[in-house]
Amino acid sequence: MKSQIGVTLIELIITLAVAAILTSLAVPSFRQAMVSNRLTSINNEFMGAINFVRAEAIKRGQSISLCKSTTGDACSTVNTTFWENGWIAFADNNANGDLDVGEAVLQVWPSLPQLYTLRSTTFSDFIRYNPQGATTTTGSFAVCHNSEEEGAKAVIITRLRPRIAEDSNNDSIPETDAANINSCESP
Repeated sequence: MKSQIGVTLIELIITLAVAAILTSLAVPSFRQAMVSNRLTSINNEFMGAINFVRAEAIKRGQSISLCKSTTGDACSTVNTTFWENGWIAFADNNANGDLDVGEAVLQVWPSLPQLYTLRSTTFSDFIRYNPQGATTTTGSFAVCHNSEEEGAKAVIITRLRPRIAEDSNNDSIPETDAANINSCESP
């Protein structure tokens, strides 16, 4: 008798069913990992922008500002806490926090992907660092997905050094100094 090589239809259907079940279990975890990685990336990018502005202010010996911008060539004063539409760094010659004629744009950051927000507690349109690397604008920024505090990331702006917010109580919500961010709409 000859031996047969291959699989039966029943074996193939069972294998596909097992693969479908395993895939349905893995997809939500994979999606959450993608969201978490994107939040971390956005938070790090914003932290990098703040550090860039501070370093440029020290290096150039003049005020450098970071403002929210929807166009990349002007500061926006609409919705003062909403920064997800992009931001720009510029040489703020008169230290007024607004991009005026003759002031150079140093770098432009584009808007965030849909469903991601970057909101500020400072209710300010800009962050300005002076030539000594200090700012008078303090507060925090929260990076959120779908307006959810759980899993959000945050940056805390202090007078001298910005820092990434910790989650010291392990509830998946970052703390801004003493308490959790209270909202992804206005942290």
